[in-house]
Amino acid sequence: MGYINHAKRCSFIDYRMILEAYGGDNNKARKAYWRAIPRDLSRGIDIKERIVGQSILGSDKFINWVKEKFLGKETREIPSVKKILSYKAKDEIIKAICDETKKGFDEIVKKKGTLRQVVMELLYRVGGLKGTEIGEITGADYTTVSQGRKRLKEKLTKHKNLSLLMERIESKLSI
Repeated sequence: MGYINHAKRCSFIDYRMILEAYGGDNNKARKAYWRAIPRDLSRGIDIKERIVGQSILGSDKFINWVKEKFLGKETREIPSVKKILSYKAKDEIIKAICDETKKGFDEIVKKKGTLRQVVMELLYRVGGLKGTEIGEITGADYTTVSQGRKRLKEKLTKHKNLSLLMERIESKLSI
């Protein structure tokens, strides 16, 4: 609302950048912006060309709506779309692991060990996240992520139950 009503502005948003396209940060530009939004929405927006900073910000419901409405299968190779899909996959991966292990995510990542390594491996391999991104999610350094994944691969060759756990989680993710 801060783009339209000056009194409802938030200090952390730079309104000038958007309003510049409508003539600057003034009443006339705010009115032009107000008229443009419903017009643009009713005509449809080619969102693939308008993803700013290679991100879409909003609730899970909003992001899912954007993906379903504007981002078809043919766009999966666009780097910014891949990023959006990987972050959606992140939530699905975490949910599948928590459901299968009957543990909360915080409980899993707080303890160093095999389950945390499972999270790291699946976020990397299935979610397409980088080591630094996984480290931020799990509270680990990217080198810890790399080592954890390496150790998990060694454990998988020795422990049948661990391999079965991975298979069950992956089947929930339809891999």
